[in-house]
Amino acid sequence: MELVKLLSDFKLLALLCTLLVALITTLVVMPQIVSISKVKNLTAQANERMSHVGVVPTLGGLGVFIGLLLATNLAAVFFANYNQIIDLLIFNILLLLLLVIGVSDDIMSISPRKKMFFQLLTAFIFTFGTNTHIGSFMGLFGLDEFNIVFAKLFTVFVIVLIINAYNLIDGIDGLAGSLGVVISSVMAGVFYASDHILPALIAVALVGALVAFLIYNFSHRRKIFLGDTGSMVVGFVLAFQVVLYLSLSASETSPVFKNAPVFILALISYPLLDTLRVFVVRIAKGRSPFSADRNHIHHRLLDLGLSHKLATFILVLYTAFVTILAYSLKDLSINTAFAIMLPICTVLVIIPFLIKTKEARGGMAVPFAFKVTSHND
Repeated sequence: MELVKLLSDFKLLALLCTLLVALITTLVVMPQIVSISKVKNLTAQANERMSHVGVVPTLGGLGVFIGLLLATNLAAVFFANYNQIIDLLIFNILLLLLLVIGVSDDIMSISPRKKMFFQLLTAFIFTFGTNTHIGSFMGLFGLDEFNIVFAKLFTVFVIVLIINAYNLIDGIDGLAGSLGVVISSVMAGVFYASDHILPALIAVALVGALVAFLIYNFSHRRKIFLGDTGSMVVGFVLAFQVVLYLSLSASETSPVFKNAPVFILALISYPLLDTLRVFVVRIAKGRSPFSADRNHIHHRLLDLGLSHKLATFILVLYTAFVTILAYSLKDLSINTAFAIMLPICTVLVIIPFLIKTKEARGGMAVPFAFKVTSHND
């Protein structure tokens, strides 16, 4: 009976097929990327900031890109209307641009200014080319509809912020990929529930590609990292989903759009709060906010003795918890919901810094002290 029900719902079947196409495609191409990367020495060398050993290929984002793009465009053949096809063409071109920049950075290392320029260019083209923008805060902080110019410029800022925040959390095995899976899965559910099928298909395509990537990211024989190639591509796709959701929330009546800004802030609160925190710490020390260090929350969890997998699990659990909590508060006023969520999220991400490390406690073991076993930056 369940199979009959599944087959009778073509949209649900399309989600499953899109997920499988992205998953299988990425699984097939990833070993080739690993092999070529090792032959051409396109790998990450361990250094004092990194928590992996040996050399590991850094072009995992290329496999994610291939799986995502193939599945997304196949889905568009059946579900996209004319306007969506035009927008998807722009989307494809921008993904390709970010892929090229990411590959160039992973292979040759380009300057942060150049990366920022191309991120801004991508955000401008997407926002003005597709006319997709965040037009309202729905009453949060007393702000409602925005002036169109401000709305588009603010959207550009949000896209660049999310791309960079996602890049900064790509520091331990599984974290960026797992959070990408959680965020994109939630967005797929939201778009599907509100009958926006093409965005839901794009979201599940990203989920499938990232699940395949994680299999190799956690592997010992064929380990691969996302690299800037993946963090920029995936960060942009997540930013696209967030911006589209907030854009739709201004006119949609579905319950999944209630208190949309608070819901989104909870969903992406870990990368946002972690980025804000490290920027403040770096500036306070007189350093550039874009300088590299080991001062992220995930690094702190490793310093407390957690393994990569356990640290990733805790941060994924945090994201799931605050997202569910934010959704449960959707019937409250938006400012009340925000006033509840902000201190909860802030306290939860500060907790790791309130726990003393093993060294600070004179050699005493800390709670949940697990051996650090794995390998990422």
